[in-house]
Amino acid sequence: MFNYKKMNSNFFLNGFFVTGTDTNIGKTIVSAVLVNKLNANYWKPIQCGKDEENLTDSQKIKNLLNLENHKIYPETYVLSNPLSPNIAAKKENVIIDLEKLKKQKIEQNKFTIVEGAGGLLVPINEKYLVIDMIKYFKLPVILVAKTELGTINHTLLSLEVLANRSQQIKGIIFVGKNHQDTIQTIKYFSKEILSCEVKVLGVINLVNKINKNNIIEFGNLIKI
Repeated sequence: MFNYKKMNSNFFLNGFFVTGTDTNIGKTIVSAVLVNKLNANYWKPIQCGKDEENLTDSQKIKNLLNLENHKIYPETYVLSNPLSPNIAAKKENVIIDLEKLKKQKIEQNKFTIVEGAGGLLVPINEKYLVIDMIKYFKLPVILVAKTELGTINHTLLSLEVLANRSQQIKGIIFVGKNHQDTIQTIKYFSKEILSCEVKVLGVINLVNKINKNNIIEFGNLIKI
């Protein structure tokens, strides 16, 4: 576990950390929606592999947004293989160092949406997990979860991890059809985990080809 007492107090970010209950769940699209809605900047510290169109997440964000209004910070680590960061880095003889991340110059007067790699307990190196990186950044979390079968277990487990690490949670954005029975079940049992009901920020149902108009429409469905 990360030694939080040794964290550099001078490293400060203003924004949200977007993580998911699983990989390929829609974190990047949700990040684009938040960047557009909040007039924020974007940063993906660790990139592993590319999508089916041979794009990194930063490139996908760039294609979806008007860059006159947003800054996309360069990735600190870009790895070729679509694997967990610890495995992808090992294959390329790269050591992912959290201290190196703080060298990224971030505008303090503007929100930054930071997108993680995979879920909360995905290792980023031999010692630390994504949740440790979140604690390092001291950012509230927006959890992206699907609405389909299996999401109740995955989402409640993710909330429990966040609660056990005393991590601030801004809320959940669900991706998929608006299955209210599932969403209400998660809200109900979240009270046992968090001592309060988790906030649902919105539900967006992705389409096959996402464009700028979709990003705006999705943003109208999110209350933050």
